[in-house]
Amino acid sequence: MKAVNLIPSEQRGGASVGTGRSEGAVFAVVALLLGVAVLGVLYGKASHKISASNGEAASLTAQAQQAQAEASQLAPFASFVSLREQRMQAVTQLVDARFDWAHVFHEFGRVLPPETSISSLTGTVGSAIVASTAPSKAGASVGASAAVASSTPPGSVPTFTIAGCATSQAAVALTLERLRLIDGVSDVSLQSSTATVTGGGSGAATVSGGCPASDPVFNVQITFDALPQPSASTPTTVTASNSTAGVR
Repeated sequence: MKAVNLIPSEQRGGASVGTGRSEGAVFAVVALLLGVAVLGVLYGKASHKISASNGEAASLTAQAQQAQAEASQLAPFASFVSLREQRMQAVTQLVDARFDWAHVFHEFGRVLPPETSISSLTGTVGSAIVASTAPSKAGASVGASAAVASSTPPGSVPTFTIAGCATSQAAVALTLERLRLIDGVSDVSLQSSTATVTGGGSGAATVSGGCPASDPVFNVQITFDALPQPSASTPTTVTASNSTAGVR
């Protein structure tokens, strides 16, 4: 009869029973613990990163809200600045649409030569008229009082007509040269210059216009540049009322 060895093959050769199984279980437990530790470390890092990102997002949100609140507080100031610019444009257009009578009369007194005297001066621009018929020597102020519109239509061409006396025709020519020096003058034209003596006397003879004998009586027309048109990009309506003013 053949003998049969009933001892398991892994226990043959003197190996203790259960030794292989226990070593495998230990290795499995250690590996599992290491895996759990690694996962814990990774989770901690990810959680810390997420917390830092959330804190940064919250800080940025708070800054954005603060900036929005400050912008809302400054909105009235922005509206005020815009309104200020619009009003400044309106005032600038109104100033550009006006003709500076006072400056022109000052310029007449500045440029006219002493050999010339003014017997009458008439200025027109748009519907406004300023006139002076009082004789005046050059260099003295020319007084006038008339109804002057505080704003004239854009594109209007201011013109002046001067009548007066000069000591000679050369003085008339010098007067024309000097008148061209006035700011904004575009043309100066001589209408007439005559020295026809009447009265028959020697020293007391005069010509029409009240000039002394042999002194030329001249008539000059002065044309200024047209008043500028308002800007087409920012149309502004300006209402102005008529007023009475003295021009010096």
